[in-house]
Amino acid sequence: MSLSARWNRLIEKVQLTEEQRRMYAAERLDNFRWISKLLAAHSPQVLNDTHLVQTHIKEEIEEIGQFAELIYSSIPIQDLLEEIETLSKEDFPLEYHHALRDAALLVSFEGSVAKLPVGIFHRPTHKQLIVSICGTAQIQHIVQDLRFLKVKHPISGNAHSGFWALYTGIADRVKTELKALINFHSPDEIIITGHSMGGAVGYLLLLDILSDQGLLPPSPPAIKLATFGTPRVGDAALVSHFHNTVAEYTSRHGDQSFIEYSVRGYNDGVPTLPPLKLGYRHFAKTPIYATGDQLYFVPEAECEYALFHVESGNERTTPTRFPRGGHNYYNGRELEKMLRRISWLEKANFREEDWEERYRAIVQKHS
Repeated sequence: MSLSARWNRLIEKVQLTEEQRRMYAAERLDNFRWISKLLAAHSPQVLNDTHLVQTHIKEEIEEIGQFAELIYSSIPIQDLLEEIETLSKEDFPLEYHHALRDAALLVSFEGSVAKLPVGIFHRPTHKQLIVSICGTAQIQHIVQDLRFLKVKHPISGNAHSGFWALYTGIADRVKTELKALINFHSPDEIIITGHSMGGAVGYLLLLDILSDQGLLPPSPPAIKLATFGTPRVGDAALVSHFHNTVAEYTSRHGDQSFIEYSVRGYNDGVPTLPPLKLGYRHFAKTPIYATGDQLYFVPEAECEYALFHVESGNERTTPTRFPRGGHNYYNGRELEKMLRRISWLEKANFREEDWEERYRAIVQKHS
């Protein structure tokens, strides 16, 4: 029996816990597992313990991901942050978002194309500025996702026309705000993050930041990019331009001046889109594969694959907390659970008198 066949049979035998059965029964958002089944192929490279992401990096990625998730909120983010102590309690929306406790929202706006939400946060204890770009959350975002015909990039190659349109709708505002905030706060790090489509737009922003020598000070802060379940954004020429730009930037400022975390989850079909046969390629040379509770660095030669077999200590490891994987399960959290709880906050008339009591009643009803 082939390795792939053995793996598929093993996955089929995974028994769901009662909690997992309830979790999957509550799903309403598309996790694009069907896209993964149609388009994803397993890499011939088996990942093992030598590919494991170090614990401190994994924890850093999980923290950044909290900002990529928060930007989806239908309730104003400032309102959530002002009630962070309560909202971090068990059964509340931000129960698993501890990194938000020391965060301040400095800028929040919607882009001129499809009202794409963007937030810029400050973490003073970490000396970080974090730019978070929302993924697909509205019908008008889906329209841009489906505009997969390419448009010429101003410098080199071609980009996904929908993602490019979204980026042009936020570019000037983000860069203007970011430049002023860098001058005022003197951060040690600038972080760009986004889930799904937000990560795609984040890559285009990053490319502009690395190319614009007038945006950053002579001794710039370190720049980090953390994306989750991001689709392909451009063709081979644009990807080559991105790699050259990164190489030039790091040659001037040092190897640690730019760090990239491009995470792809087990059974998430979004990173297979748009398909290779349409001429699209991924920006990340060494993406990170998320399965079970672990992250693995992917060898550069396998960077276009979305699925991998994993072995650990000569025993096959399987996805554990989220055995079916999918687009909304990153960093050990359920994005849909957070959004569901935020919708309950709205129903409870958040921040009006006795809102907490009404919220708890809704939670109890759905328990």
